[in-house]
Amino acid sequence: MTVELLTEPLQANYIHSLQQVTPQILWIGCCDSNSKESTMLDILDDELLVLRNLGNMIIDGDLSCEITIKYAVVGLQVKHIVVCGHYGCHTVKAVSRDGLNGPWLSKLNALHSAYEEDINQLPLCERDRSFVELNILDQMRSLRKYPEVTDAITQGRLYIHGLVYDSQTEKISRLLGQQNH
Repeated sequence: MTVELLTEPLQANYIHSLQQVTPQILWIGCCDSNSKESTMLDILDDELLVLRNLGNMIIDGDLSCEITIKYAVVGLQVKHIVVCGHYGCHTVKAVSRDGLNGPWLSKLNALHSAYEEDINQLPLCERDRSFVELNILDQMRSLRKYPEVTDAITQGRLYIHGLVYDSQTEKISRLLGQQNH
């Protein structure tokens, strides 16, 4: 049996030349978010290097995440890193994290334990939203553990931002009370 696949010629701009790209922002977002990063920030797509994963989390030993962060900070010398979570995240939940395992579950459980008393004082409908925000702040702390990130911040070349996207209102907000650098 022979398998025939349909093909068509590639257009000249099918994949943009990497020589043309000058990202200024590393965007760390969640893989189940329906957000469009460049639209939210009102910038060109080429100004972004995007890393999407479960719960916009920075996990020790995640080689893809580590290499992307180091490449962005050292190789591309981005000026900003954005950690963007979103309300309604299927990964970052205060009450139930069914189906999640490994280091992602461990990290979320540790974060929940650290803030459990505060979270449990909130109405049920607000717990997940608050936990999403706490996760963003936790990932910002994780970023600062990278020597390359710390050095760039100390030299005034890099700023870290925590943002949260609300798909119901289609609004993005900056988390206040955070240290940007």
